[in-house]
Amino acid sequence: MRAEVVVIGGGITGVATAYFLAERGFSRVVVFERSYLGSGSTFKCAGGIRASFTSREHIVLMKRSIELWGELSKRLCIKYARSGYLWLAGREDDLEKLRKYSSIHNQFGVNTRFMEPGEVKEVAPALDTSRLLGALYDPLAGKASPFDAVHKLYLASREMGVEYRFEEVRRILVEGGAVRGVASDSGTMEAENVVVAAGVWSKQLLESLGISLPLEPEPHHAAITEEYGRLFDPLIIDLESGAYAVQTFHGHVLMGVEIPEQPCWEPGERLAFLSKVVRVWSKWLPWLPSVNILRYWVGHYEVTPDHHPVLGPVDSIENLFVATGFSGHGFMMGPVVGEELASWIASGAPRTEEAAHLTLRRFEEGKLIRELAVIG
Repeated sequence: MRAEVVVIGGGITGVATAYFLAERGFSRVVVFERSYLGSGSTFKCAGGIRASFTSREHIVLMKRSIELWGELSKRLCIKYARSGYLWLAGREDDLEKLRKYSSIHNQFGVNTRFMEPGEVKEVAPALDTSRLLGALYDPLAGKASPFDAVHKLYLASREMGVEYRFEEVRRILVEGGAVRGVASDSGTMEAENVVVAAGVWSKQLLESLGISLPLEPEPHHAAITEEYGRLFDPLIIDLESGAYAVQTFHGHVLMGVEIPEQPCWEPGERLAFLSKVVRVWSKWLPWLPSVNILRYWVGHYEVTPDHHPVLGPVDSIENLFVATGFSGHGFMMGPVVGEELASWIASGAPRTEEAAHLTLRRFEEGKLIRELAVIG
């Protein structure tokens, strides 16, 4: 079999890309996943979705992604809700940051608004606001279930003819400056196009072709509590610490907080994380110490120097595409990235000008993009 497109990686980016390729009429799309779908970063993420960033690229693409999340949730019955984001400020400096962020958001049609402490209770009644100076609320933002999203996109894409192979791609085959196929555990497969959407593992695949990808694995810790009654709808961010908390569709509270660690594969700050996450969130959620933590895990962001993804074709090898480096925002961007890549492969150009700014070339040309709101 000769594939029209081989997608390497079965996380949200890979399955969404396969879905949109099939929707465009590609009949020979093959996804390779070395473990199980979502096994990399996707199933370890919080599921937050927002367009409340500060770069044009993030905002424009995420506004479209939010539209797609809404469409896909109706079409495929994915668990998704526009339940909001709430950024908490307990310091005067943070208030100024939030006002600055909101001004940028509003310029791009993302209608975030500043809230006084008394107003916050309307969207998060379980919060203790006694130490709160103010908050930024994003009603356009929301959350989706990573497990449900990947599963439903997988089923829908498979019904449209996408093939899934659960084996590792060892090499990308190149001949005459163009992609020829891939070599996997079971042999070789010819392909007209190859998409590398393997998260942190994308780096080694591209480096084997002599392509330098500025990407580092950054460990991030998370914990989830037992199921609880409905406490708050928005994903909540403590701006001072970078901590986030979200109540899942089943009532569990999923929490994360930044712990200083070097880029690595074996993070060792478990006790520091658990201590800090409870300390931070007990300030805002005073009932938290009485709730049991069920599970703890570590996932990895694939981080680029400017916290924006690497997206689109690789100049040095024809018909080789990459989608990685999302720096903690890959799940929320999944649908729009799939749509943009499908457009790129089908027509030779992305849907939007902003996507074209995200190619690997920007690092070679020194055209990095600035993003202020990289947490949560």
